[in-house]
Amino acid sequence: MSRGRISQATYDVFSGEIDEAMGEIERQQQALQEKMTAKAGEIEGQIRTLEMLLANFEIQHVAGEVDDDVYERQVDLLTVGLENARQELDMVKDAVGQLSMGNMAVSMEPEVEVSKENIEIVEAPVVTLKEKMPEQPVEPVEAQAADAEIAEEQKEET
Repeated sequence: MSRGRISQATYDVFSGEIDEAMGEIERQQQALQEKMTAKAGEIEGQIRTLEMLLANFEIQHVAGEVDDDVYERQVDLLTVGLENARQELDMVKDAVGQLSMGNMAVSMEPEVEVSKENIEIVEAPVVTLKEKMPEQPVEPVEAQAADAEIAEEQKEET
């Protein structure tokens, strides 16, 4: 817009679309954070259940209600389940932490064109916009006129 390539109205339309897209990204980020928090709660419940089962087997084994072989197999299975659940919980909590920190950076310069080709997802949910200059339509011109325009543009740039 500052170079006169697009009008204020076009710039405003693009800015509005970008603002709407950013709002949608923020809403999706919030929804994802809520789902991940709920998932963490579910995993914590599973961990409590596995710990209670493990404690129950310990008590039954000490009381002589469970055979040594059965006890060892069940304790091994429950221990592996607990380790996996704890690792999953750590991963979910880490993801929730990243989402809650607002780990989303969008950089936008004037004359940015937003399209699928110039949006790059760096690390969920980090989104960056790459600058892409709008392509000008090619119009046939006489060779002498084109040479004069090129020379004039080069003078302006220097």
